[in-house]
Amino acid sequence: MMKEQEKFATSREAVQSTTGRQGPTPQRYRSALERYLAAVAAAGQHAPVPHGVPTPLWHMEDIWVRDVMTRPVVSVGEQASFKEIVEALATARVSAVPVVDDAGRVLGIVSESDLVTRVVTGGHPGGRVPGTYGERRTTRRKSEADTAGTLMTAPPVTIGPTASIVTAARTAAKAHVRRLPVVDDHGILLGIVARSDLLRVFLRDDDEIREHIINEILTTRFCADPSSIEVTVEDCVVTLTGQLERRLLITPLLEATRAVAGVVTVKDQLTYAVDDSIFPAPRTPGY
Repeated sequence: MMKEQEKFATSREAVQSTTGRQGPTPQRYRSALERYLAAVAAAGQHAPVPHGVPTPLWHMEDIWVRDVMTRPVVSVGEQASFKEIVEALATARVSAVPVVDDAGRVLGIVSESDLVTRVVTGGHPGGRVPGTYGERRTTRRKSEADTAGTLMTAPPVTIGPTASIVTAARTAAKAHVRRLPVVDDHGILLGIVARSDLLRVFLRDDDEIREHIINEILTTRFCADPSSIEVTVEDCVVTLTGQLERRLLITPLLEATRAVAGVVTVKDQLTYAVDDSIFPAPRTPGY
């Protein structure tokens, strides 16, 4: 049985280790998640747990792009014709392909929308097209394009294999792209990560998430009595209800729970027995 002094020391370490990091917060994930939750339906056709991820990987920052990316990747060269690009998309059943040079470095991406531009304008650059000046200029340029090098969107927005899926989601959301080519330090194509790949982590089973929070976070990390905290998980939304011994444990516990891979958001219904956020002024000897 753990002594009260040891229990307090362990709890203090949990607070310090959690709050001392730049851990996940609702603000940190909101932008990326809002953009990607709409793609959950598409992600549903994949396996509940990311393929290639050695289990258990329970922290969002611990799941890397290389764990969820698709490889090998279908790509085309700069001189690939319009027809060759269409055939590559149809054969691989994808909506975009990276364009690479002879060394395998990624130069850009050709998507279905790039190909449709030529179809919409009928190949006539003088046709009237909607959009801003820059968009109209791009559309007219692509209406005459007939190779991957002239059709592609460049420069490409890429990601490294050891970036976390959180970083990848944020990068894709900021650039308004649906997929990121994964490249090494020299720009060589290694794989590709799509929105559905980044969302697979949110398809974890509710009971599995609940068990992890109780066993690994409440009991092991925070030394809390699991009978005093009720953990419910519904559609990856976690609700924590009950009383902790100290007020200063609430925020670290919430942050640690939000960081669990598969958790969309956390509802706080926690109370505390002792308010240790305000410490009395130290007593000084009188003279």
